[in-house]
Amino acid sequence: MKTILSYAGNTEEVDKLREEITTALQNNKKVQVKLCQPGIMFKKNNVYHTVIDFMNEWTGKNVSFISNLVPIKKCNVDFEYSNDMFFTGPRLYKKNKMCKYLLSKLAHVSIKNTDKYWDLLLGESSDNKDILHAAIKEHPVLDKTFLTYFGRDTSKGHWSNDVVRPKKHTAETLGPLANRFNTQIRCSDLIDPDIYNQTHYSAIIETTVHNDFAMFSEKEAKPIVAQRPFIIFGACRQLEAFKSLGFKTFDGVVDESYDIIEDKVTRWNKALDSMLSLTEKDPIEVYESLKSSLEHNKKHFEDREWNRCLSWEHYE
Repeated sequence: MKTILSYAGNTEEVDKLREEITTALQNNKKVQVKLCQPGIMFKKNNVYHTVIDFMNEWTGKNVSFISNLVPIKKCNVDFEYSNDMFFTGPRLYKKNKMCKYLLSKLAHVSIKNTDKYWDLLLGESSDNKDILHAAIKEHPVLDKTFLTYFGRDTSKGHWSNDVVRPKKHTAETLGPLANRFNTQIRCSDLIDPDIYNQTHYSAIIETTVHNDFAMFSEKEAKPIVAQRPFIIFGACRQLEAFKSLGFKTFDGVVDESYDIIEDKVTRWNKALDSMLSLTEKDPIEVYESLKSSLEHNKKHFEDREWNRCLSWEHYE
């Protein structure tokens, strides 16, 4: 079997990958392609297509794929999900001393004294984040939300002394000298106790949002390991994709009907309504109702080898 590792993300790179797969098929009985760039958008006949369209080009041929996304649009080829979410693996907050310290500083819901229910940390600017930022600015849940959107200037974000403010972007890694714990951690992997202790729940927007597929990353991993309810501003049926990985969502306590709305703006406004509705409930009762789901998600996340094909073993 021939294995191809690809970082293709645009039309020119996809064309080269297509040629590489075709050549490999001529010389091998089977080809496995590891797609390391989920946000593939390429043009074919002057129409933009996604990674799912690319994979479906190989229907009926001996080509399989590994990628860090979950198909929502029908995928007709052999596919394997492989994604640690955290840069160094799902057990980062079990084995890394710095991360265990951050978890230890989280306050129990019963002793929090705050009028903010949600955190929404938008980070670097993007068109999707602009849409969500504009929407929440006009929504009554804004008053109940710890909101940051630093855009291109990280000094406008919120960073307590327990974490590290990135110089330019949150994907920057902390080297061994920076965190003293001999592991590679992205700034975005760090839970800031100061923010979590001022709020009860997290609202998440993924970097790439498209109704063909769902992405999951450290944005979901952090509330999972902190056993914290969250809402995702993502693709249509993003929560269905999340459940397909064996996780539980919070339906019954959180109104998750927004997940099946196809139009993005309508879907996200409905999710803002769900956020507002949850602020009318006692957080202690919410956590008690969701206790088993929160515990399940953390155990399921930390116990599984999500990225066995591209695994890291840099825990300390």
